[in-house]
Amino acid sequence: RSSHEARSPPSRQALHALSGGNQPPLDRPATMSTPCRAYHFASTQYAAAFGKLPDTGRAYADRLRTDAVAAAVAIGDSCAAWTAEPAVTLLRGESLRAGTPIATLDAWGRTNGLLVQATAVEVNAVVAHARGYRPPATDLRASVRAIETEYLAPGSAAAAALVACQALDFGKQDGVTEMIENVEAAAVERRMADALLADELAGIVNICRAPAFVACVSNFTNFLDLSRKVLRNLELGVPVVVLSRSNTAQHSFRWAYDLNARLASHGVDAGMFTFLAASLNEQRRAIGACEAACPLYFTGSRTVAAAIRTSHGRTFASTGGPNTLLATEATDAIGEAIRTSATIEHAGQCTALRLAVVPCEAARALEMLGGATTATEAVDALAVSEFAALLAPGISGSLPGGPLPSAGYELLPPGVHVRYSADLLPAGKVEEHWRHAVVDVTAPPSAEALRSGEWTSKLAEWLIQAQPISVAVNDNVEQNGFALALSLFEQTAVVVFTAGSLEVPALTCQARPQHGEVFGEVPPRRQLRQHTLFPVLVPSPTPAYNSGYAHSYLASKGKEWVQKPPVAPKAALALVTLAAEDEAGGFGGGVGAGYVAELLEYLQDALQTNPKRGSAPSGGRTALYGLQTTPLGTNNTPGPVTIVRISAGVRPAPLCAILLPFVATNAAPALRLSVDASHAPSRALVEALVARGAVLSSQVAIEEEDAFSACVSAESPFNVVDVSALAELDVQLELGVGLPLAGQLVSTLLCFGHAKSTRPDDEEFARTFGTSAKWLQMVAK
Repeated sequence: RSSHEARSPPSRQALHALSGGNQPPLDRPATMSTPCRAYHFASTQYAAAFGKLPDTGRAYADRLRTDAVAAAVAIGDSCAAWTAEPAVTLLRGESLRAGTPIATLDAWGRTNGLLVQATAVEVNAVVAHARGYRPPATDLRASVRAIETEYLAPGSAAAAALVACQALDFGKQDGVTEMIENVEAAAVERRMADALLADELAGIVNICRAPAFVACVSNFTNFLDLSRKVLRNLELGVPVVVLSRSNTAQHSFRWAYDLNARLASHGVDAGMFTFLAASLNEQRRAIGACEAACPLYFTGSRTVAAAIRTSHGRTFASTGGPNTLLATEATDAIGEAIRTSATIEHAGQCTALRLAVVPCEAARALEMLGGATTATEAVDALAVSEFAALLAPGISGSLPGGPLPSAGYELLPPGVHVRYSADLLPAGKVEEHWRHAVVDVTAPPSAEALRSGEWTSKLAEWLIQAQPISVAVNDNVEQNGFALALSLFEQTAVVVFTAGSLEVPALTCQARPQHGEVFGEVPPRRQLRQHTLFPVLVPSPTPAYNSGYAHSYLASKGKEWVQKPPVAPKAALALVTLAAEDEAGGFGGGVGAGYVAELLEYLQDALQTNPKRGSAPSGGRTALYGLQTTPLGTNNTPGPVTIVRISAGVRPAPLCAILLPFVATNAAPALRLSVDASHAPSRALVEALVARGAVLSSQVAIEEEDAFSACVSAESPFNVVDVSALAELDVQLELGVGLPLAGQLVSTLLCFGHAKSTRPDDEEFARTFGTSAKWLQMVAK
């Protein structure tokens, strides 16, 4: 792979010239050298990006639903339509058709068209284009947002086609809600993207414009792929290469083909967008032959994400997890919540339920999960506003998504697999069984037992290891308040946490990121780097993940901080000073000091008010979002620790950056330093940290590698940061991307997300959760 040095960022003057003068107004701080930070999670300006969203209203949804059903009917026999016009590679606006046609399959394994796999010569042409192409403009917001408006406008035929193709190919029942949320979330993410570009123009950050590869998801492709990953990149001048799917390949190609034409009609250079229809092996070859700085965006299973990350370091993956619903009673409302959460989109949504924890007898568990709603096809469900039906082809057919669950599960008509266990949580890795409705029911002895510290601690430990996307906790709130929900929130690292009642239950499949119900699919923290370079949050501007700080900006900030230190915690200032003394490599001296200072300034800004209140409209849920400590123990005691291993290869500046989010905040009690006893420079480095007051001697263990490994096995820490993790900071510099943005680095170390109540204007919830010790706070000294 070639170095990214050839793609060095354009000058500020060049960026102004390339922008074409079509930038919308931007709210910037008074001082241009002060970052906008709207692209950093939970910052003051991130919060300001919410609110004043487009009002779609009921009429928008009704019209889109009617038009989408009509569009699906007009397509008719999708297999015939998509055979006559097969999916092909699109390069510089042209279709490449020399390859071999293969049959494509819908979600149920039925043939539904053709895809022409690119030949080796055609793949080489895509690679040559990706390696040699330079965007002629870096600000395409006017053109790209005009296209996005065409997709999202009321009565849009393009929107109806997106929903129809998704229903026919993936079996999506409720593409209407996805498009409505897209309208609102796109408004928020546009504002964040504006701030990112403004900071590039100000010389604060560099947006890497190496081509972005997009591996499409089967569900939510219209929002996650078309809007978030493709349009948000294109509008800031980042070329995009969309990869074909091995199944449900048609609907993502259909929007790619349509977008290709719209980009041309709006005068966007044809080289900005490519669709590669190729086998997985050829896709891997293409990615591997391109620059290492190219980002790859993926949403899917942890297994696939880990395989991708092994071969491509700049993978930004959103992965699944065994979503969990907890209830203290098996009421009818709880039964409906469990059943709906389990069958949403025929178990084809990432927040679908996998584990239910509720005290009940086996017969009651089976009763709650039996009798799920059914529909013949997804278009039938779409027509009647159904979103959680089991579809006939998926019940009777052979799903390509994976095998049925193993022995021990009982199949309930019409198609839910249930395994009941008294008081035992699932052991080992819990398979999600994509597109199979599979639920484990764990039944504690009683509601009182479930509320006990022993049981919640056991469940919290399981949740940390399994790391679901979403947890929903339902209790008799009128009688018991939110004590049970709060205890689990504080002892876990869940991004999407919902507290409900027995009358108005929380489901696992509830999150509106455009209202501050921030969403993210994160693997267990110790496994994070196996799957993704950084966690991916929604909302956020996608190009920010492959952006970095300008070298000159950090050097200037570092010099300023060293010469005239501002008011800040003593430990944090010690880290800035120590980073400044590290003269090795590009990450050291003034740049290292500037980076540590930038991390501190971000935290000071984000934690002025933490948590922040969500922006749901009247009648919406009550949400709080923000940065959090790592999981706590019972009664706010320290929970599982984060161990930073200091050994050969660890340098002061990267180490100071990793330590800063802990030592400057109330996350410090969970920090431990393990020092290689046989490596004198590592011991000297830690001695300097202790002597300067950056860490306490009680946080340090000097031990050989064997003792360290034994400690990790015995303690099961929340996270382990070693020399390989620290080295990735230097890699970003070597690739020409720049040091990662502050919000991205902090998200790899600490917790983040939202907690919400199902009730609107729930001040009791806001008071109870808002004062939790789990929310991150700056230390006083």
